[in-house]
Parts: sequence; structure tokens; C-alpha cells
Amino acid sequence: MYFGRFDHSIDSKGRISVPSQWRDRLLGDLRLVIAPFTVSGQRCLDAYPFAEWEILLERFAALPRFDTKAIKFQMGYLGRSHQCDIDQSGRILVPPQLRKHAGLVKDVVFVGVNTTFRLMEVGRFEKVVGEHDAEAALVREDGIFEGLGL
Repeated sequence: MYFGRFDHSIDSKGRISVPSQWRDRLLGDLRLVIAPFTVSGQRCLDAYPFAEWEILLERFAALPRFDTKAIKFQMGYLGRSHQCDIDQSGRILVPPQLRKHAGLVKDVVFVGVNTTFRLMEVGRFEKVVGEHDAEAALVREDGIFEGLGL
């Protein structure tokens, strides 16, 4: 499982180190799949260990082939994702089009989200966290996590 926040820098070629604690959890398979995503209006990247990506693909394959939402998911998510292998230095090379999507230029935050993790430009991450904290401060009775069953 992936959780927590780790701050890293991406170099001019698009290489970034994957947190060492997470590399250890990949169990020898150093393949990741990076996909474009958006959180609270802020563009970012989802990162899947290859085994988790295969689970997602199996679930996608079970959907009706000509379903409009499935086609949009296929084109917008699957079709723009890339396999990024972790090199001997523990880095991945994020393709230019995905760096552009997420606005990754220098400071990047890795955020664990259970079986996957996200890469966000630090300013975008801080905006999402700030909005979350503001919402949490306004909620008095139910709590912002009420109804999740946790």
C-alpha cells in the first residue's frame, strides 16, 4: 500500500526519483504505468505498479466495447498513459506530454493513494490540500468523510 507525501525534483530531461520506500514495495517488478488524471480541477499523474495496471485493464475489458463512457475512458486515460520503467538509479522518465499535462517542471509531490500513487506539481498539490482543509474547517456535524464507511 502507498500512503504519505514525498517531495522530489524533476530534472530538465523529465527524470524523477521514485520514493525509495515505494520502490521496495514493487516486489522486483520495476515497471510503472503513468496516466493523466485530474484532482479537484488540478491536473496530475496517476502511477500504477504494473500488476495494478493489469487489474485495471482486466476490469476495462469487461465493459461494453461501444459504451460512450468506456470509449471516453479508453481515449482519455488508457490511450494517453505510458509505461515508465524504474532505472538503476531509482528514477523514471516521465514523457513530455504527461509532464506538460501535469505542469511538472521542478518541484513534484508524490502522494500515496492506496494501491497507486500520484505525482503533482507542488503548487497544484498545495491548492488541493488547502481546499480540503478549508472544507474540513466548515463541516461541523457530519464531517467530510461521513458516509465513506471507514
